[in-house]
Amino acid sequence: MISYLQLPFHFDVLRMQEEVSKLDKALWQMHYQTKHYEGEWSGIPLRSVDGKIDNIIISPNENVQYCDTKFLQQSPYLIEVLNTFKCELQSVRLLKLNAGAIIKQHKDADLCYEKGEVRFHIPVVTNAVVAFYLAEEKMELQEGECWYMNFNLPHRLQNKSNVNRIHLVIDALVNDWVKELFASDRITNKKEITNVEYSEEQKKEMIHQFRKMNTETTNKMADDLEKDMLPIE
Repeated sequence: MISYLQLPFHFDVLRMQEEVSKLDKALWQMHYQTKHYEGEWSGIPLRSVDGKIDNIIISPNENVQYCDTKFLQQSPYLIEVLNTFKCELQSVRLLKLNAGAIIKQHKDADLCYEKGEVRFHIPVVTNAVVAFYLAEEKMELQEGECWYMNFNLPHRLQNKSNVNRIHLVIDALVNDWVKELFASDRITNKKEITNVEYSEEQKKEMIHQFRKMNTETTNKMADDLEKDMLPIE
């Protein structure tokens, strides 16, 4: 299982920042996972379900159509950035964590390469005192870089700076291009893990989140976890 890797791309920071600054401040929408954070965590949809400009939600439903929004259409360099990825793009958002805000530790079910979906992070505005932990390892992400991280692992974030942190966050489906890229020798910064052990409390929280999503897949995952937690007779 891949924990994280750095992709062999580097994007023009000033051009990204310039286009983001042109988007009206009133466009930022508070993140819908309100239990997961303290302070202000917000987003602007660049690709969303049906291209809606008031929707930063990742749909739990299958066969939904993600389309470019008008915010992406007026951002030519961000379009150029997205064209780098030769795979099917799903949701694409600008996500902003305001100075002093915290994202609590959580996991995003099935959001990993091994399950067929990847999430790429491109820091647009960040700094060294932003504390981003993936499976208790501090991630050092620099502006303009591009990273894949396995968000099925526990992760948390605290913006200890006095500057709002902004990332371009891209969800995409795994295809042959992704597989070849991840396996290529162009990837020099990569961490793989063999087994992930979860505590009983973590398993209970996972079960709760799976039941809350209430799909056939997540209910089966909850069932499997509950079986795993039963005492051995």
